[in-house]
Amino acid sequence: MMRYEFPPLIAAIWDAKTTIERIRKYPGDTVFILKTDLISVQGQIKALKKLSFRVFVDIDFVDGLSGDEYGFRFLKLQGLDGIITVKPRLIEVAKKYAYPAILRSFALDSSALRHLHETILSCKPEIIEILPGCAFPKAISFLREKQIQPFPVCISAGLVDEAQEVNNLIKSGAQAVSSSSETLWEQYHHIRREVSK
Repeated sequence: MMRYEFPPLIAAIWDAKTTIERIRKYPGDTVFILKTDLISVQGQIKALKKLSFRVFVDIDFVDGLSGDEYGFRFLKLQGLDGIITVKPRLIEVAKKYAYPAILRSFALDSSALRHLHETILSCKPEIIEILPGCAFPKAISFLREKQIQPFPVCISAGLVDEAQEVNNLIKSGAQAVSSSSETLWEQYHHIRREVSK
């Protein structure tokens, strides 16, 4: 299993058309494009790569793109560094190509956590992203109790807008927190990098 290293704070972009010019204020090295379209995605990836960012794209929210192996292969050809998806079958497709993929999951209740555990056992994602941030500590504690091996790299996201919240999530076991808050990007240097083991 390849261990993927993320910065403590990942810049998440909902509107790449207007945000790419402002991304220069973000001092990290990884950007998540959360929503885009088939016409724009190639130029957005190219612009971000030109700024030396690693780029992950949420394949489920590329308007006009099929969420299947052909859609995955199209995105891969654009030069991005990995995909984000809620679909276990796309995790399996990415693994077939030895390509980084993040399984996104919403920890809304105990049933969702049980489903996440079952999904991890079935498709064995190397990286998971758990939303919202306030549920992350309970979710990761639940998963640790299941003694999953190998344990995936964990990212937290959602409803996080202060550096101290990021620090607390990292202490609870997140390798990174993704956020679209430009104010939080400016607080990057106030985020501690220690991760609890």
